[in-house]
Amino acid sequence: MRDGLVQFEAEIQSLNQIRSRVICAESNSPWIEGRLEDLMVHFTYASWMAYNLGYILSIALSSKEEDMGQRVSEMMTRMISSMGAIQLAEIRLTPKAMEELKRDRLEP
Repeated sequence: MRDGLVQFEAEIQSLNQIRSRVICAESNSPWIEGRLEDLMVHFTYASWMAYNLGYILSIALSSKEEDMGQRVSEMMTRMISSMGAIQLAEIRLTPKAMEELKRDRLEP
């Protein structure tokens, strides 16, 4: 993992079946499985960690259902904006592209 970056990853199967983790140079958290509420708590933790370290927050969401992934992405975008984020970017990946990204170990 690149210094200066906190990465938040989430795999969304349904609103009741989500797993997420936080990765950064200092520490990696295990996958946490839960519901949408658990995702938001974990996301808040990742945001707070990035803020305290002065790092960039990178978010990688994957979902087999585009509508569900889009709704969660919009909710997280609103949350980031309310925290005072200055710059946002969104990149959509298909599950195949996400696997290629992980396999090739490209960094955002």
